[in-house]
Amino acid sequence: MNKNPEVSFIICTYNRASYLEDTLSSLLEFGSKDFEYEFVVIDNNSTDNTARIADKYRTLASRKGVEMNYYKETEQGLSYARNRGIREAKAKNVVFFDDDIRATKSLIPSWCTFFRQNPDTAAAGGKIHVQFDAPRPEWMSHFLLPLLGHHDLGNSRKEYPPNKYPFGGNMGFQKSIFDRVGLFNTDLGRKGTQLNAAEEKDLFQRLRNHSLPIYYLPDAFLFHRVDRDRLDVQFIKKQALGLGRSMKLQLQDTSFSQFLKNWFLELGKLLATFPIGVGYLIMLQAAKARLLFRFRFWIWEGYRKGL
Repeated sequence: MNKNPEVSFIICTYNRASYLEDTLSSLLEFGSKDFEYEFVVIDNNSTDNTARIADKYRTLASRKGVEMNYYKETEQGLSYARNRGIREAKAKNVVFFDDDIRATKSLIPSWCTFFRQNPDTAAAGGKIHVQFDAPRPEWMSHFLLPLLGHHDLGNSRKEYPPNKYPFGGNMGFQKSIFDRVGLFNTDLGRKGTQLNAAEEKDLFQRLRNHSLPIYYLPDAFLFHRVDRDRLDVQFIKKQALGLGRSMKLQLQDTSFSQFLKNWFLELGKLLATFPIGVGYLIMLQAAKARLLFRFRFWIWEGYRKGL
């Protein structure tokens, strides 16, 4: 059993036992004997059979010589769960995965190799492609895929540009940086069925305030599964409203210059929606154009109404 892991892979989960089982199965299938690592499952108050699934795969992992530990975090919220994972992790490097991913053969070796070769690097993010578990709706445009976890900056390793940052379903950190910049903001992020966001962006902004580089790792690649419930307009609306609420919370105590910067960025996104929408109309894809504009309106509505 690996008593001194190089990397702790943390999976936070909430009432998604069937997806969690698929996630843990794929992680064990595409493990690597060349590195020492552990899995840490954080159950954020699930009421389904998550504990039983975790216990099943803890046994299977042990047979493969891999340590897997399960903890229940009673404070509701993804940020609480992630912070608990950081506290429980034994390794000096931590990587976060969602509970509805499918690993690839290169995922675990890429993360372990990166941290072994770059021991002083603060943070990185991996590539994520969406896997639809139901037919893709006609209104789902490429520009809305990031809402479902899609994240692809190409096939070469690079430092993230200033306007980009890793996605939460595939991001890694040197554990010591949390002592410098703090943990995930528990006022941000999902809480149960409430789809607030921005806790990842908030953390990466703090890293950048300390001039810490963040790298993109194309070979740390996984698939993010999307079920039928997420392929619904009301789910997209709920996410957009959550983004708006989170943005308002982030800007409450910020400087006026940062406030203006954020709003100019949002204005730029809104203006960019017009030529994109016109392009979809020309291609006779009105449903995609319509939802893009509705999405931008819902973000503003979430901001206006606040928490």
